[in-house]
Amino acid sequence: MPDRHNKSLLTELVVVVLFFALSQAVILQVFAKAEQINSNAQIQNHAIIQAENVAETLAVSDTAEQALLSLGFLRDGDVYTLTNTEGYRLQAAVSRLSQPAGEWVTVDLKAFRQERELFTLPVVRYQEVTAS
Repeated sequence: MPDRHNKSLLTELVVVVLFFALSQAVILQVFAKAEQINSNAQIQNHAIIQAENVAETLAVSDTAEQALLSLGFLRDGDVYTLTNTEGYRLQAAVSRLSQPAGEWVTVDLKAFRQERELFTLPVVRYQEVTAS
């Protein structure tokens, strides 16, 4: 009978050890996923802050194209691109709509991580034509 008792105790200990090993594996995966989500959120927050800074600069500049170039954007056709070392890039596309009394200048700022678009921030400014 003592032999049977030892086998049941050993079986219980093995079950407990397996349970804790499985729990550890699940918790480790949860922490890894949480770290990945946190990293993605930090990258997106940095992109938003930089896009807001670009938008504020564009709002007070007379020429959107010159402002983008002065901020470090590189021009490729009609698209201006700023690549950041933190894992995202900003792209800006400038469009203009002429009116009799002025011009609407719209800059669509888009942030990308790899090839996935994070957000779009439109910046619109109306520039009046001054009479000479």
